[in-house]
Amino acid sequence: MRDDTVHPGGHRTPRHRCWVVAATTLAALLLAGCGPSGPPDPLSASTVEARTAQVQRMRAALTEVTDSLDGTVLGESSVDECYEGQRNWKVDTGYDHRCSLLAGTLIGVDGDVRATMLDVDVALRALRWQAPDGEWPGQLVDEYWDLRADESSDGTVRLHLLPGPYSVRRDDLRLRFDYGDTADDRGREQLDGAQRSTLWCCGPPSFERRRLIDVDQVARAARQEHLILVTVEGHYLER
Repeated sequence: MRDDTVHPGGHRTPRHRCWVVAATTLAALLLAGCGPSGPPDPLSASTVEARTAQVQRMRAALTEVTDSLDGTVLGESSVDECYEGQRNWKVDTGYDHRCSLLAGTLIGVDGDVRATMLDVDVALRALRWQAPDGEWPGQLVDEYWDLRADESSDGTVRLHLLPGPYSVRRDDLRLRFDYGDTADDRGREQLDGAQRSTLWCCGPPSFERRRLIDVDQVARAARQEHLILVTVEGHYLER
């Protein structure tokens, strides 16, 4: 018995060839559906709404944290980027496109930075931020303070050499601290880099908008000795 299909013209096509054609067509449709989507429209109503809501959340979180520093707000920065993810056999970021925000507040402070940051740890816990043991900002500053003082020829701690935490989180937001001195070029350079340090993924952004602090200008005008940049990172679109 032949396993053939009869077409209207009278000729026969082996049934296994029909299955091959159907399977190939289905695979093509599935691949087309699984391919990367186009970049989001950064000015669409839904994207603007999502961005606005996330900016408000992040700025509110920053205000809570910076209030605990008992310093002077010297400037605010923001970086808004949309970029493509990576989806291949080796790396899968889990998204085709994502839009992210980095919001920063630069604070001028005087006095004992080590004691100030230990007080910040207490405030962060009260505000429900979470971090692994050893990753609280004040704890890191305290642990490295004497080491950095010993490394200095005059026993002065260069604040930009103090580590900032990478694992302080609350819900979908990540919090970071970077430090510098108003009179220290290296510290100001590090703070300038920290306010723009995004490069979340794999290539140039499809959308980018930046509002940055002129750290050198602010430092020259500041009356405080020390600078602390607090940044919050969050995402507002992913697909």
